[in-house]
Parts: sequence; C-alpha cells; structure tokens
Amino acid sequence: MNASHDKTISLVLGSGGARGLAHIGVIRVLEREGWTIGSIAGSSIGALIGGFYAAGKLDDYADWVQELTEFNVLRYLDIAWGGAGMLKGEMLMETLQEFVGRHSIEDLPIPLTIVATDVLTRKEVWLRNGDLFTAIRASIAVPTVFTPHRIKGRALLDGGILNPVPIAPTLQDQTGAVFAVSLAGVPKKLRGSSRHSVKTDARIEKPKHRYHQKIEAFINQLQDRLGLGDDEDKDGSLLSLTDTALLSLDAMQASIARCMLAAYPPDLLIEIPINTCAAHEFYRAAEVIKAGEDWAERALERFDAD
Repeated sequence: MNASHDKTISLVLGSGGARGLAHIGVIRVLEREGWTIGSIAGSSIGALIGGFYAAGKLDDYADWVQELTEFNVLRYLDIAWGGAGMLKGEMLMETLQEFVGRHSIEDLPIPLTIVATDVLTRKEVWLRNGDLFTAIRASIAVPTVFTPHRIKGRALLDGGILNPVPIAPTLQDQTGAVFAVSLAGVPKKLRGSSRHSVKTDARIEKPKHRYHQKIEAFINQLQDRLGLGDDEDKDGSLLSLTDTALLSLDAMQASIARCMLAAYPPDLLIEIPINTCAAHEFYRAAEVIKAGEDWAERALERFDAD
C-alpha cells in the first residue's frame, strides 16, 4: 500500500435491497476509524447509498429511513398497471429526489461510478456523468418490482443483475486500498446477540407485513384472471410470485457476487450476512444500520491484525 494513501480507499457498495442500509453503518465506522473514501462504486442500493454519501446527503436519508414503519411504507406503493414492473416507484423516487437534490455525477467531490444493467444488450453500464438521481433511479430498478428507467434511450435495470459487487470500476483508482461490502454473506449472527439473525424467508418467522400483502393481493388477482396459481415448495408451503422473484434475485446475486469476488479480490471484504433482513424490510433500518457497524468493526479488526 502506498504510504501517501495509507488511509484513502476505494469503497465498493454491493446490491441486496434493505440489507444495503448496512452500508450506512459501514461508512460511519470507516469515518470514525479515520479512513478517507477516495472513490465509490455501487450497484442498486449500493448506488443509492454511495450517491447520497457523495452528495453529502446520507445523514438526511438515514434519519428519514429510520422513521419508516411498515404502515407508512404503504404510501410509496404506486401500482404500474400494465407496465414492465409491479411498481412505478414515482412517489418514492420523488421523495428520494427531494433528499438528494440535483447534482451531476462528474461534479461530485468524490468520484462515483453507478452500475446499472442494459437487459436488451445484456451488458452492465457504468454511469460516471450526467444527473445523479437519474443514474440512481436506473440502478435501483429491481426487475419485476420497479419499471425500467431510460437513459439516452436505453432501458436500464438494477445494477446487481450482472454485477452485485462492482469492484472492476475501481481497479484504476489511485487509492491505497479497495474495501468492498457484500450483502450476500453466509447466514450468521453476532456474538451474544440474536437480533440480527432473521430468516431470509420472513414468512416462517411472522405473518407477512401489510405492504407485502398488498403487492401479493394484486399479483394474485392477476394470476386468478390468467388461470395461474402459486407453486408449492418442497415443504408444502406456498411461494407467491413476489416471494419467488425476490428470493430468486437474492440467490442469483449471491452466486454472481462469489464469482466477482474471486475474480477481483478486494483488500478488505466486509460481508453482511444474507439473513440480516429480507430484501424488502426497509422499516428495520435502525437495526440493519447497527448490524453494518458491527460487521465493519469486526472486519477492520482482522484487517488491522494482518
């Protein structure tokens, strides 16, 4: 590591839905320990957190998301009738836009790469200039959940489809090290605590939350009209279309993440266990942020010991 860049890092923030709120905790620990974030690359929720941080708005977002409850999340559901996703996301996007404001990526004080996916050409897209929130909007367009977002005529979706831990954009950075945060770590719990150990399939632990039920009711109506039904899993329980989509995306991204990390090993990998929360549980922000702090502290202890 170059001595002049000892504490300057490139930070890679992975995709994984609500687990990505752990990125906030990771960033807080890095700042507390004296690390300087010299560049950021992010996919999906990693693009959102990285973009908000680069724009100096992460604390505002963190305060807002920690106030969310499963009830007021309902306000952000706007069904995309006949669209390419279940939700347009316009109400949510308008709120997020208000938080981050208007910025050009190339003018941010921290170099930022936002990764999205062009599903028509089957290629990942690195967004390094243009409107910040437009790029974030593309990168967080989870397939089947949000409608694709167009940039310069290209229909873009979630960056995590092809690159859930985008290390490659940082390889030419003039920083001292690359730190990556993967949201697809093996299921674990913290020593002496069970509060971060939650089953990824939240249906087993407790009844479905109201906004999850609302989406499923809408999908089930469509299935009934088309003569389609839910498939049974091996245990005889039912998997809805939304369960199947979110769990499939989680499994796919975890597999791709392992390949990416093997191909481009970072100097430090901070893994957030996949059972920290389900991908849709944004109303659990406070505990997920705390989990990010805990796992970052443990990873840094190992890094400093090496």
